[in-house]
Amino acid sequence: MEDVDDASGAREGGLAVNEERKGTVLRVALLLALGGGTAALCVLVPTPNTPPQGGVVMDLPERVGSFSGPMVAATAGELAILPADTQIVRREYQDGGRDRIMTSIVLSGGEKRSIHRPEVCLPAQGWSIRGGKVEDIAMTDGRDLKVMNLSLMRDVEVAQGDRRKLYANYFYWFVGNQVTTPYHWNRVFLTSFDRITKNLNHRWAYVIVMAVVTEGYMPLGKNEAQTVEMLKQFTAEVAPTFMRGGGERATN
Repeated sequence: MEDVDDASGAREGGLAVNEERKGTVLRVALLLALGGGTAALCVLVPTPNTPPQGGVVMDLPERVGSFSGPMVAATAGELAILPADTQIVRREYQDGGRDRIMTSIVLSGGEKRSIHRPEVCLPAQGWSIRGGKVEDIAMTDGRDLKVMNLSLMRDVEVAQGDRRKLYANYFYWFVGNQVTTPYHWNRVFLTSFDRITKNLNHRWAYVIVMAVVTEGYMPLGKNEAQTVEMLKQFTAEVAPTFMRGGGERATN
């Protein structure tokens, strides 16, 4: 009986050793496959070190329709936070009816943190975001543009003891090399997708067109719907002046 038990134990031990060897071989094979796949990707995927290509001219016209305004320098806070190679141009436009429109272009440099979601920084500036929707704009040069329209609100003190709610509309969109999108997540996706599939390294610009709702603050002030229409008309005229031509993809 002892001989039979010894033989059975030896067989079981041998099976265990074989199973362990098979597991080891399988793990090694998986590691080799993963390594080979990574090496293949390194060969097939173009180098990411292609020169960044932007889709904007960093200039804003002095006059847009009935609006005109001076250039405004970047704030000390912006210069302190943003990378040194970030470029910013900004104008504060005003028309004869005292409507004001702030327009900015922020062009990223080598570091991608120049561009961010406005939904993150606006609350830090005291604005509450009431909602957002995509607006379709037919630019005056015949191209179509989609922009995100954020409806904003904040409390302001117009006089001692007199606090009111101030509303605003904040248009923004991102411009790459022959592509535009109103969505931050789509910009992030296109950054990687176009680099891999087209060897294209976007230098993204972040464009803002903003105005406050003046109803209740000035005679014949505009309500929100009128403010949005004013911004749409203004954007249709100003955007072609700095967005390079070439058949942009206006992505959803």
